[in-house]
Amino acid sequence: MSHPNRGPQLLGVDIAFMATALIANALRCYVRLTMVKAFGTDDWLMAVATIGFTCYCSFSIAGVHYGTGQHKTDLPVKNFQRGMNYWWYCYLFYCVSMITSKLSIGFFLLRIAVKKLHAWIIYAAMFISVVAGATFFFVTLFQCHPISYFWDKLQPGSCINVEVIVALGYLYSVFSIISDFTFAILPGFIVWKLQLNMRTKMALIPLLAMGCIASSAVVARLPYLGNFRNPDFLWATTDIAIWATVEQGLAITAGSLATLRPLFHVLCHKLGLTTNPSRARPSGHASPSASQMLGIKRKASQDKLNIYKLNAFSELGDSEVAKKHDLEVKNKSSPNWYQTSFKSIRGSFVKPKTVSSDVDSEKGLHIQSSTGSLEGENMQIMVSKSFVISDEQRQSRV
Repeated sequence: MSHPNRGPQLLGVDIAFMATALIANALRCYVRLTMVKAFGTDDWLMAVATIGFTCYCSFSIAGVHYGTGQHKTDLPVKNFQRGMNYWWYCYLFYCVSMITSKLSIGFFLLRIAVKKLHAWIIYAAMFISVVAGATFFFVTLFQCHPISYFWDKLQPGSCINVEVIVALGYLYSVFSIISDFTFAILPGFIVWKLQLNMRTKMALIPLLAMGCIASSAVVARLPYLGNFRNPDFLWATTDIAIWATVEQGLAITAGSLATLRPLFHVLCHKLGLTTNPSRARPSGHASPSASQMLGIKRKASQDKLNIYKLNAFSELGDSEVAKKHDLEVKNKSSPNWYQTSFKSIRGSFVKPKTVSSDVDSEKGLHIQSSTGSLEGENMQIMVSKSFVISDEQRQSRV
């Protein structure tokens, strides 16, 4: 008669959530290293958490091969011992993964927290996460003497009362639920007060939902903690292992997705789901590209500006730029010489201070007009052109 084997269920959960967490953290590292270029403490901690979760899943998958999810009576003694050995490693890497992932989320939230109350709440959640996780880590590490007695009961040794492990499991779960829901709900209050548009705020709902699901995984695991007492350990603790994998995978994935907004923005723009990052401006305003060009010209050297000097160059103050000048006609030494200064349409044309004339024997019409001002430099560039008109042409126009 064949007995049920729940190992494939655990195997599927391990592979799915490990792949999701690895992809999410890899994208996080890409964004923080190449796009943002700011790899902080929270990123290092999440990387350690991902490594710990990968080790956890590796030992869990190996444990499935040796009997996790099967009854003790269906397994050889050596396979059962190897499966128990891998379960013990899962204990440890679970603690490492959860402690570092919660610290990472806490440090990330401290970056955007603006109120002292929010900061103190985050510090409190981080503190209880570390204390509860570290306690559970060391108790499970040294629960048996010698340590190998946990998976090899054929040798002399002893373990602490299993009721201590069960009680510690409940206590850890309570603290974990408090910290998990704090990290899942508090960002909503923090972000809602920030100066963000409604679309950006609504985009955070899936991340908050994932955080709540990760917290719910701890709640879903509570009814199964009593199975630690069952001698048929590898079969009875399958549900505990499944929900522990879900908890870690969602915590790492949600914590990593919260940092991928720059990547999502670029991808949506390339796929045509969003418009150009630069918003449309009313007519009459300089476009971003034009502003960037002006910014480059502001950095140009003074020597390069001399190329625009044709006949005259005038330095003006801010008050002079706003003046308006009417059309003026002045007679020079020759009656055939006319100098015209045109009125500015936009109010930014100015009267030149100096004008250079041509040779006295020539007759010409000298027209001067302003071509614009350099932004931020209080300087006006004057462009002048000379035209020679004969007496016959002048008389024909008259």
